[in-house]
Amino acid sequence: MKIKMFWVGKTKSPALRTLQEDYLKRIRRWVSCETVEIRDLAGSRALSPAELVAGEGAAITRRLPADGRVVALDESGEQFSSTGFAQWLESEQNSGTRSLSFLIGGPAGLSPDLAWRADRVLSLGRMTWTHDMSRVLLLEQVYRALCILRHVPYHRGD
Repeated sequence: MKIKMFWVGKTKSPALRTLQEDYLKRIRRWVSCETVEIRDLAGSRALSPAELVAGEGAAITRRLPADGRVVALDESGEQFSSTGFAQWLESEQNSGTRSLSFLIGGPAGLSPDLAWRADRVLSLGRMTWTHDMSRVLLLEQVYRALCILRHVPYHRGD
């Protein structure tokens, strides 16, 4: 299975970018994983929030794999424990999912078209995180799930 993570904008913090790269390197030991940074349209011109979200959504849609499952991250989504997330990831692998695309929208949110297209909507919890931090949290949880599935002593409990 191939994992792709789509997010709007570049990670501004060098420390968080370093963490992202570290988790990507760890994940890639076991599965193919790539990140796709979509251009943040917020500063490009005067767009309404709806136009902004639609433009970013269209850019993500153009790059989504045709044969995969889509997982949107949203604060209203389903919450998993780390073990539950690992079990879900394993069920995706076992069911023959060829690619799994995780989507993190920009500051104005995720396009309703993408949210509608998503096979699943997940939440990283009830707290609010910066978009940069959400990227690190998602990568860490994917890595943790892979460790759980491989019985690697990284995960110590929920």
